[in-house]
Amino acid sequence: MRKLVFVIFVSLTFLLSYPAVSTAYENEIRSLSNAMAENIAKAGKKRIAVVDFTDLQGNVTELGRFIAEEMSVDFTMTAKGFEVIDRNHLNRILAEHKLSISGIVDQKTVQKLGQIAGVDALVTGSITPLDRSIRVVCKVIATDTARVISAAKGDIEKTKAIEELLGRGIEGATTPGSTITSPPAKPKALAKVELRGDYYGDEYDFTLEARECKVIRQGVNCTIAVVNNAPKTKKFALYELKGSILIDEFSNQYQASKGGFSRKRDGESYYDKSEDIPPNLPINFSLIFNDVPTTTKYVTIVLQIHHVHTGKAVLRNIPLSR
Repeated sequence: MRKLVFVIFVSLTFLLSYPAVSTAYENEIRSLSNAMAENIAKAGKKRIAVVDFTDLQGNVTELGRFIAEEMSVDFTMTAKGFEVIDRNHLNRILAEHKLSISGIVDQKTVQKLGQIAGVDALVTGSITPLDRSIRVVCKVIATDTARVISAAKGDIEKTKAIEELLGRGIEGATTPGSTITSPPAKPKALAKVELRGDYYGDEYDFTLEARECKVIRQGVNCTIAVVNNAPKTKKFALYELKGSILIDEFSNQYQASKGGFSRKRDGESYYDKSEDIPPNLPINFSLIFNDVPTTTKYVTIVLQIHHVHTGKAVLRNIPLSR
């Protein structure tokens, strides 16, 4: 009898503790909501709305919509002296006025939505897949000034359920309660090359895609996307800028004059030769080649890559746009 009671006790203890494990994401979302709620109340905002969270390219996924819904409920339960607009009502307003989630970062759109929806602040956010977690970055934007009055960030464990939500885009035609139609089409690769191997024990699996090579005043500007196909974030680096060359259809060669991954610091733009690439998230870099004749129609790009044993990656027969 004592053994039976012990078994029942252990089983109940396990069952009661299991929900805490399965809802770990709730604690993180609640923590983010509470941190921002304090600042919203201090700023005197009386009416707020939570919009769908997006990826870094502005696309809405089921996970982004799910996190926004959870956060909206948490704000409502917090009751810090402000009202939370129903998200279905907000989405109908967005659809009626032909506003999209991705446009909400624009100052005029923020102010317009504040006027038509009667809200004092918008809660927006982005989700980014990392190695074993999802980074959630949130901002609270005042609709009168379009300034960020609060921000928070945290990591949600990448469980199987979270990964499934992350992979589901919002598709289909606009319906009541929907803010986006189908996701933007993936840019077509004009040329592609796969890079797989092992660099001193560190396996890599990249895809390079030439997205555009455009004639500019001083020559040609090429945009190339790096896709990390590995399950972990990997560093990608151009070895030497001058080691990357453009070859036209007449076999003339031109060294890259500048380029890399675009950065901004203190309002000034500059290029960096390396970038940490998250799994399955295309990251663009640019290369500029001077003095390429305007009569050129097709080019081949030879890249010198830092951690690839062959040292070279070749993107062939890329048509120039004007």
